[in-house]
Amino acid sequence: MRRVTVIFICAMIMLGMTLPAWGGGMSILGVGAKAKGMGGAFRAVANDWSAAYYNPAGFIYMTESQLTVNEVISQYRAQYSPDVTYGGYPVGYYEGNIYNRYEILTNPTAGGFFKLPVKNRDFVTGLAIFQPFDMNVAWQVFAPINNGALLPGQQIEHNFDAVAFNWVGSFELMTNRLSVGWSAGVLKADLVYGGFFLRPNPADPTALYYDQVASRPNELITEWQRVDGNGYAPNARIGLLFKATPKLNIGATYAMKTKVTVDGDADFRYYMPDNPNYNNRSDVSKYRDSIFYILSSGVELEAEGSYETEIKLPSQLAGGVAYQVSDKLLLAADAEYTLWSEFEGYNFVYTFPADNISRSVELDTWLKQNMTVPVDWKNALRGSFGVEYAYNDMIKLRTGYSFDQSAVEDGTMHPAFFDPGNKHSFNLGLGLVFENIILDFATQYIKYSEITETGNVYLNGANDRIVDNMAGTYKGTAWESVLQFTVRF
Repeated sequence: MRRVTVIFICAMIMLGMTLPAWGGGMSILGVGAKAKGMGGAFRAVANDWSAAYYNPAGFIYMTESQLTVNEVISQYRAQYSPDVTYGGYPVGYYEGNIYNRYEILTNPTAGGFFKLPVKNRDFVTGLAIFQPFDMNVAWQVFAPINNGALLPGQQIEHNFDAVAFNWVGSFELMTNRLSVGWSAGVLKADLVYGGFFLRPNPADPTALYYDQVASRPNELITEWQRVDGNGYAPNARIGLLFKATPKLNIGATYAMKTKVTVDGDADFRYYMPDNPNYNNRSDVSKYRDSIFYILSSGVELEAEGSYETEIKLPSQLAGGVAYQVSDKLLLAADAEYTLWSEFEGYNFVYTFPADNISRSVELDTWLKQNMTVPVDWKNALRGSFGVEYAYNDMIKLRTGYSFDQSAVEDGTMHPAFFDPGNKHSFNLGLGLVFENIILDFATQYIKYSEITETGNVYLNGANDRIVDNMAGTYKGTAWESVLQFTVRF
């Protein structure tokens, strides 16, 4: 038992944990092997450590203390076929089917709770680590057509992890009828966002040489940036569990909206159009500090700085029912509503050193502008249904299905926020119960709908004149498996 406790404590302090099973927007599709085996229909069941996510009110009805460790293995196959033009002209996007960076992700999570007598009443308390939000994609989709250089690393990279380190507790309001629980603590958010922006050429349109410097294909300047940072914020969710009858449970939960400020390092690359027919002229090349010369020189400018952004993570309302048909058969259904309209994307505020990026003060002012990655998302509904069948005292068989709406408004899809259409999830699970050990396994297949985006969308209007979607066809699939080890005492 001492060895198991040490393993549990080590797992609890791992700060780099991720659980990337995407739901609508940047939600994850459930926590824990038992709940995943039932398709996430668990808010009125809530009888293992994952109640910290689904419904902490369920802790009070568990008959023993538990320590649990999970191992998650995930594989995603996201596909994007670009069809991006400006005014009907190509601007550098690759053709054909493009797939996200291939990865097999293995990530642990953990939790545990203890039953304690307090003033002749049971009280349950413990700790849990789970990840309510995640996005992890990376793409190679583009090369500037007016500059021979290649963008560094992943041209589009979005890795957002929000991990909750929570204290959980539960007690009864009405004996054997109604309980309340909470899961509250610190949310650690990590953000890596790498992406390119096609920005309108800053040359003065009234200048004599404007057409030679800023006409097609030089009307757009490619800027690539990569930010890497983290931040902390409070988070909380509360739950109620009502035992309407000896066989029927009803559960409800609310997760609070969270605002987390993330800051860290930022790297920048700027790709100036290469126009030798203009910048090699003797009357131009002698003014190498001029904005017109730099904008036609084909030079790659680099800069380093820092950034800050406030991320608004949405609140969520959810409820579920569970019906014990017989000693062997349990049916459950859940519905959750996530207010993704509260999420506004990223507004990066940059701080640069005093050094100049280029030889032109006028151009530097343009290069050092703050950048916005806006989204236009809608609230999303997820429904799930699950079954557990006790084959005998040792073997539990589970299956489930869930339907998850996309949070992305039609016409605003972007590979960095991969959420194409509605998703269907098919789940299978197995539980093996020994004297004081429980082994649970679940596997999940997720199918994304195929959607086609057309045209260009400017969510900021005339503020920055940067296109905020990427036209083309999107689709994808995902597999995830979870192995869960629980010790009861």
